[in-house]
Amino acid sequence: MAGLATDAEKFKAAGAEILAISVDDREKSAELATRLRLPFPLLFDRDHKVIDSYGLLDPSGKISMAAVFVLDRNGVVRWSYIADDYKIRPLDEQLLAELASIK
Repeated sequence: MAGLATDAEKFKAAGAEILAISVDDREKSAELATRLRLPFPLLFDRDHKVIDSYGLLDPSGKISMAAVFVLDRNGVVRWSYIADDYKIRPLDEQLLAELASIK
C-alpha cells in the first residue's frame, strides 16, 4: 500500500479512486491507516463479505490474500492481481497503464 500512497495523486489524475480493504476491525484498520498515513480510505471487512465475494480469504481463514483490482466506472473488474505473498504487489506503473487502457 505504501507505493499506492506515494503515487496517490497520479492515480487521482488518472481518474482512479483507491480503496483498501482489511479483515481487521474498524479500530485496527483506522490505526493502520493512520500509522501508514494512507491518503485513501482503508475499509474494514471483519465479516469477510467483500473478501469472500472475490474469493480472497487465505487458507488459514484469518487474513485476505494480497490482491489489487481495477474496476471500471460500472464496477466491472477489468484487471486483477492476486498473490499468496502480501509483500509482492504490482508496480504502480503497471496499474496506471491498466487504468489508461480502459478509458
